[in-house]
Amino acid sequence: MQKRQSTSKRRRFPSKNTLSGQFARCWHREPKMPTTQQSRQRLFEHALLLIVRQHGAAPDAASFATRELAVWRSRDAAHESACLAALEAWQQTDASTLRDEFSLPPSATSQKRQTRRRLIALLGFGGVPLASGGIGRRFWLQPSFTLLASTGKAQIETHELPDGSRLNLAARSEVAIAYHRNRRLANLVAGEVCFDVAPDAQRPFEIETRHGRVRVLGTAFSVSLLEDGLRVAVARGRVAVWRAGQSPNVVPDTELGAGDAVFVSTTGELRNSRVVPEDIGAWRQGWLVFEGIPLDKAVDRWNDYLANPLEMERRPGLANMRLTGSFPIDNPLAFLKALPRTHPVEVIAHGNGRFLIRQRSSASRDEK
Repeated sequence: MQKRQSTSKRRRFPSKNTLSGQFARCWHREPKMPTTQQSRQRLFEHALLLIVRQHGAAPDAASFATRELAVWRSRDAAHESACLAALEAWQQTDASTLRDEFSLPPSATSQKRQTRRRLIALLGFGGVPLASGGIGRRFWLQPSFTLLASTGKAQIETHELPDGSRLNLAARSEVAIAYHRNRRLANLVAGEVCFDVAPDAQRPFEIETRHGRVRVLGTAFSVSLLEDGLRVAVARGRVAVWRAGQSPNVVPDTELGAGDAVFVSTTGELRNSRVVPEDIGAWRQGWLVFEGIPLDKAVDRWNDYLANPLEMERRPGLANMRLTGSFPIDNPLAFLKALPRTHPVEVIAHGNGRFLIRQRSSASRDEK
């Protein structure tokens, strides 16, 4: 069974001191072997996958797999031989056989080994018992494709996935991806990712975060992991959202369509809103778009893209001011010049590209 790699594109915004992002990926490959052995391996994997679908897929898919296997095994003696071997493997409960057949090749460097261990930890694969379901069952659980991607300050990355889906990572973001035979999983660890998901009714796409979970079949949307909660905004299609700790089998806490957004707080509170679909993930085109966001959160977002972070005076009245507007990421001075025109603040330049945002002195006296 042929495995495809993802492709990625990376862009940085102009900055002399840009921190580079880290990107690591790993995928399952067949070990190098003679052509005949490769052919037998592929036939065995194909037969085993059909058998697994017979036993674990939805009724319609299981029935289709049964018919497909019957036709496939009758076409060639090699197919029949592979089918018998796969049926025997399915009956076994000794995971050592599976380890021999489907183990990952040794990593070339310790960095790749660390990446793989980290990915396994992120996606929660470590708890899968190797011998509890037999060779075919573990093959079903084992991901066919994995990816771990992260970005640094002032960096944006694009990744094309094997099924045609696309990921866009904002600055200072991290996500882990695993594709299984019956599902596609993403674990958003930090930051914001725009997902453009290829439709696949047999393999829904799910995004897990520490604040909640999102499930889609095929759509374009953005997921932002914040300190105080989770934000989901939909550009097209529909997505379902659950609070953290909710079972995926229960009715979702909310469903979103194009132009819908929801914020799920750490306490489980849901706040729905409307957004302009074209503004979702505007950072991909080099813009930061704010819609009524607290000023301190907007400054934090700017600092994801600036080599010299903006500083802001610690004052509740200042932090709670709301900001609405669109600004080019490569021109932060435009933001700093516009801010005092719309808010009671002043911007102090300290030299060497450093700026302090503080409440305007007249406003400070009024506050007292």
